[in-house]
Amino acid sequence: MSEPLTLAGYIRQRPKVDWRFPDEFGLCERNLDCRQLCILEIMKWQGERNPIPAFLNAFDCRTDGLLLRRSEPVLQNGWSAIRFPSLSTDQLRHLVRSVYDAEGYCLIYYNAFEVPFSAYFRKHDVVHWALLIEDDGTHVTVIDDTGDPAYFDGYIGRIPSDVFFPALQSTGGSGAAIVRRNDAGAAASMEVQFARLARTSVEQMLRQGGLDRLAGFVAAVEALPDDELRASLDQLEFDIHYFRRLRKLWETAAGSGVIPKVCLDSRWIGPLTEACNQWSYAMGVLMKWKRQPEKSYGSRLTGYLRQALEAERQLFDGLERLLEGRP
Repeated sequence: MSEPLTLAGYIRQRPKVDWRFPDEFGLCERNLDCRQLCILEIMKWQGERNPIPAFLNAFDCRTDGLLLRRSEPVLQNGWSAIRFPSLSTDQLRHLVRSVYDAEGYCLIYYNAFEVPFSAYFRKHDVVHWALLIEDDGTHVTVIDDTGDPAYFDGYIGRIPSDVFFPALQSTGGSGAAIVRRNDAGAAASMEVQFARLARTSVEQMLRQGGLDRLAGFVAAVEALPDDELRASLDQLEFDIHYFRRLRKLWETAAGSGVIPKVCLDSRWIGPLTEACNQWSYAMGVLMKWKRQPEKSYGSRLTGYLRQALEAERQLFDGLERLLEGRP
């Protein structure tokens, strides 16, 4: 019997990694973030055939002026990510090597703003995740959706260890992680899981002010003249793309049969699709504006944002009605 493939071997036997396009489960960078995409590769390698429930989270919203945020997603359905603490350069190198030797991979997280092999270098002050699939002592091989072309061919990068580890340590918050699954945590039916996620979403968006904060974000964008908005196009694009992902994931789950038919209802499915569309239109305007900075797109942007907000209101009203059994 042949030895089981390493994660690196598994990756190389499959089609080229390109998270821009949906995989066999409909998952890609439009509905999963960098951490989830890395974990998805580990799940596939370990034989998971229904990964979407692990990534579904409840909706929430946090804002601060033009900043639009949602909570960092947590793994569901028995899956969990275990983080190791940040360490000095030599200790981090030893930890990563130990994790790689034991697990066949190592999840890496770091502040991308400070890392020169990231396309986010000096652009986005965010914690970013990548997946290390090989460590030969002199170089590491990494899967990353924001790798700098100086080190990356598409999503795969080969980086000298003497560049990789000092760069991680310079961020002051880098570390390593692994993924574990507890089958007991996956015992609840998808119908039960959906009801829990829907109920939490309604609570966070309707009762705890999530929609009010989202309305405040839209108002903040609308209040700024175009000249001031132009200075924030990159951040707005980044935030809206991240915020939209969970909506796209729910849409994927509904369309692929992961969410049971008994839970599917036009009162929330229709508004969810409309919200996804309006957030996508807003993204399109931002990308167009970046290509044509001399033009004025502020009113078009805020128009799509207002329509997205209205669709969000209808989405959570529909979920509430479904949960309460109201017509």
